[in-house]
Amino acid sequence: MSTWTPDRIPIALTPLPGEALDSWISSYARRLRTTDRGFLHHIGLPAARVDHMLLRLTEPEAHELHKATGAPAAVLRAMTLDSYDTFAVNISPGRRQLERPPTWAFRSSRTRYCPACLREKGGRGMLLWRLPWAFACTEHQLLLADFCPACGRPPHPWKISFKGPRDVGICTRDRLDHAAEGRWRPCATDLLHAPAISLPPDGLVLRAQHRVAGQLAVPPDERPQTLVELKQLYALAWRALRGLRTNRDQAPDLVHTVLDECGGTFPAPFPDGSGQAAYHLSGNSGSRRRENAASLQTPHVAAGTALAHVALRGGHPEHQRLFEWIVQSDRPLAARDLNLGQLALRWRDSGPDLFARVMSHQDPHTLLHNRLRYASATPTPRRPDRSKADIHRRATMIPAMLWPGWALRLLPADRLRSQGRVFRVDAFRHGCSGLLLVPGGPANLPYVRAAPLLGNVRAARDRESVEQRVYRDKDLTPLASTLAQLAHALDEHGSPIDYARRRVTFTETTVELNPDAYRRLILQHGWLAGGEHRQQVMRWYLLLLLTGHSPPAPKGAATRFAWSCTEFRYRAPLPLRAFLYAQAEQSLVAHGIDEPVTWEPPAHWVRDVDWPGIAPERVDVTGLRAALSRSDTNAPVAEATGMTAEHLRLYFEIDHTVTGPPDQLLGRIRASDPATRAAVLAPRRLRELYVTERKTTVEIAGMAKCAATTVRALLALDRIPLRTLRPETEPPDFLRTWLHREHVEKRRPLSELARECGMSTWGLSRKARRCGITVHPPGHYNGLGHIDLPAQLSPAMQAVTAGREALNRLRTIVQVAGHDSIPAAADSFYGGKSITLARRIYAIERRAGFRIIDRDARPLTPTPRGRDFLREAQQILRIAHDAEPTRQDSP
Repeated sequence: MSTWTPDRIPIALTPLPGEALDSWISSYARRLRTTDRGFLHHIGLPAARVDHMLLRLTEPEAHELHKATGAPAAVLRAMTLDSYDTFAVNISPGRRQLERPPTWAFRSSRTRYCPACLREKGGRGMLLWRLPWAFACTEHQLLLADFCPACGRPPHPWKISFKGPRDVGICTRDRLDHAAEGRWRPCATDLLHAPAISLPPDGLVLRAQHRVAGQLAVPPDERPQTLVELKQLYALAWRALRGLRTNRDQAPDLVHTVLDECGGTFPAPFPDGSGQAAYHLSGNSGSRRRENAASLQTPHVAAGTALAHVALRGGHPEHQRLFEWIVQSDRPLAARDLNLGQLALRWRDSGPDLFARVMSHQDPHTLLHNRLRYASATPTPRRPDRSKADIHRRATMIPAMLWPGWALRLLPADRLRSQGRVFRVDAFRHGCSGLLLVPGGPANLPYVRAAPLLGNVRAARDRESVEQRVYRDKDLTPLASTLAQLAHALDEHGSPIDYARRRVTFTETTVELNPDAYRRLILQHGWLAGGEHRQQVMRWYLLLLLTGHSPPAPKGAATRFAWSCTEFRYRAPLPLRAFLYAQAEQSLVAHGIDEPVTWEPPAHWVRDVDWPGIAPERVDVTGLRAALSRSDTNAPVAEATGMTAEHLRLYFEIDHTVTGPPDQLLGRIRASDPATRAAVLAPRRLRELYVTERKTTVEIAGMAKCAATTVRALLALDRIPLRTLRPETEPPDFLRTWLHREHVEKRRPLSELARECGMSTWGLSRKARRCGITVHPPGHYNGLGHIDLPAQLSPAMQAVTAGREALNRLRTIVQVAGHDSIPAAADSFYGGKSITLARRIYAIERRAGFRIIDRDARPLTPTPRGRDFLREAQQILRIAHDAEPTRQDSP
C-alpha cells in the first residue's frame, strides 16, 4: 500500500548532503517547472520568502514543507543557517536577518560557489558556501568564486523568476548596463564554467580550509570552545591582511607563498583591517564599513586564514617569525609605539591563548607595572580581572615584607656581592610585597595606592629599591613572573594567615614577652639576663614573626638598635629562636587566633623561573653547618657556602635547625659546660631527676655544674614542689608512720630519706630509733621503693631490686632472652661488651638464687623459674614507665 498523502507533491526531490535550503527549493521549483514563489504558493506558503527561510524556518513553514515534500523537519532545519547561529553567523533573535557574525565582515545573503561543484550537482549549492569561513573547495581543490565573471556581482545561481533564464547554473542578476534604459535584462552568464583558481593539493590554503571545516562540523556541545579557537584564528587573519597593506616589505617568504597560492594578486580595493574589529578600532564610518565588507573577497579570507593557521598552530619553520611579523604589523599608522595596555585593548577579543601569546611577545619591552598587571612574564598571561575588593582581600594574605624564603630566591646574589654599594634589603622586601598587589588589579588601584594596604607607607622608596637599586641593569623577568604567579595562586588557594588582623592586633605596645619563661631559659642555658636593649630586640623579632613586618626602632632605643636586629637574625641561638616562636604561638592563642605562626607559599606555586638568588631547597645544609662550626664571622661562611650574609639571615629565618655563632649577642656565657647544663636542666630531664630519681638539688646542681639555687629556681618556675619534710617539726605519730611506710615497708635507704628531709643520715637514724623503727643495714634497701607497686614482691625480686641499680638490672635481664648468644645480646643492646654483660647476668642470678637464663639453649631462653621472674620484672618496668612524669618539651 502506498503511504503517499493527498497533500504530497507526486514528484520528489531528495536534498543533497550539505545542501542549502534555498538551493533545494529552487531545484525543486525547476523540477516542477515553476518559480520559487510559485512553489511556495502552491504548498501553502504564499507570504514566505526563500531568503528568510534560509536563515531560520518557522514551525508552520517546516510543517508545510514536510507535508508537501516528505522531507523530515529536522533535515530541513539542518539546511538553514540557523544550525550555525551564534557560531559562524548571527541571526537576530526577533527577526530573520543576519547581524554582524562572530568573525569576518560577511553578513549579507550572498554566497560563494565552486564551478566544478555546480557542474557535478546540477547547479545545486552547499550551505557551507554561505559561511564566512568558506573560501576553498576541498573536493576539487579550487578557490571559491565570489562574483559573476561577467556582471561582477554576487550571483544567484539557483534563483528562478518568470523573467529570467531557467537553465541550471546561470547568473540571474540584472545587467547594470541596461539599468539606464529602464528595463531589466538578466546577466545569464554560465557559472558552471566560471574561471577558478586551482590550489596546490598540499598547500597551506587547502590545509587551512580542511582545519576550519573540521571545526565547523564539531558537535554543538563543543562549539563554545571551538568558537574561541576560530576567534583566535580570525584575530590573526585580519591582522595578517593589515600587514600585507602596511608592512608587506618585511613579510616572511611564507606570506608570498600563500599569496601565490591565492592567485598572486588580490582584487582591489584592498580591505583596510579586513573585519569588524578593524572598523571599531579605526573609527570608520558606516559607508566605509559597507565598502570594506563588500571588498572582502575569497582570496583575502583564504590568505588571511592560511597565514593565521600557520602562526597559530605552529609546526612550520617560519611559524614564530610569521607571528612576530603579524604582531609587529598590528599598529595604527599614527601610533607605532603602543604600551602593553593599549596592545591588550587591541587584542582583547582574540581569545585567552592568543592574548597570552601576544602579551608574552611584548613582555620584554614593557614596564614592570604592566608586566605584573597582565602577568605577561608568566607562562599564562591574562587580562586584569580583579576588582578593588579582590585586591583588598589579597592584601590580608600578604605580609608587609616578602616571605623570607621567596626573598631568598629573588634577591640577586651577585648584586649583593658588589663592592662599595649598600642595598636596603628590608625596603626591597617591602617593595616586593607591595608589587604583589598589582597583578590583575584595576587601573584605578596602582602600586602607590595599593602598597599602603600592607602598612607600607614608603611605597615610592620601596619600589625604587626594587627596580633602581637591587635590580638595576638586571633582567626583571624572574621578579615579574614570580610575583604575578604568587598573586594568582594566592587568589586561587588563599592563605592560612590573616595578616591584616595581625597588623592591627600586634603592635610595639601590645606585644610582650613572658618574663618567667624567659628567666627559665636564661637559667637553663647560663646566659646573662641582659637589659632593656635585648628585650627590645627580642620584641622586634617577635613582631617580625607575627606580622611579617620590620617595625621601626622603639622610642629611646640605642643607636645600634638596627645593627643589633640584623645581628640577631644571624646569631640568635636556636633555643632563643624556639623560645620566641613559642611566645608567638602563645600570643596567637591568647587573642583567639587559630593560625600558624609563620607560613610561606609552597614552591610549586611558581614554575619556569630561573632564580637570581638562592632556592632554599638547594642549600647544602651539611656544608653550611660545617662552615658555621669553623668561623665566628659571616664572611668566611658566606664564602664557603656561596651565599651572602643577607641570604644566610633569610635562610636562618626559615630553617630552625641552623644559626650563626652567638658571639656578642648574649654577652659572656656563665656556664662552664653550656651543652651539659642545658641538657640536665631541660624541663623534662629536671623533673625526671628530681621527682622520679629522687635526686637532691645539690646532686642535680653538680650534674649541671651550676649552683643549687639555680636548680631550686628552675623547680619553682616549673611548678615542681620542693620536698619540705622536716622531722624536727613533724608530730611523732606522723614521723613514725612515714618512716615505717618508706623505710620498713618500701625498704628505702635511710640516706635517701635523709637527703629528702634535708638532714643527716645519723640525725634521721636517731629519730627512727626514738619512734621504735628498726633501721635496716645499708645493703638491705629496695631500689623500687619510690614506685607504688600493686603487690608484694617475690623474695627473688626483692633481692634483685635491692640497691639503686634495681631498674637497670631489670632492664638488662629482660632483654637477654631471644638472642643467639651472650655476645650477640651484647652487640644488640650492651655496646658489644659481652664479658661485662655476662658478669652482670651472673650477678643478677646470684642475687635471685637461681639461674634465670639457660645459656645452653639456642637461642637463649629463660628457665622455668626465670620465666616467672621475667614476667614479674616486665610488670614492674611497665609500672615504672607509667609512673614517669608526662613529657614536657623544652622551650
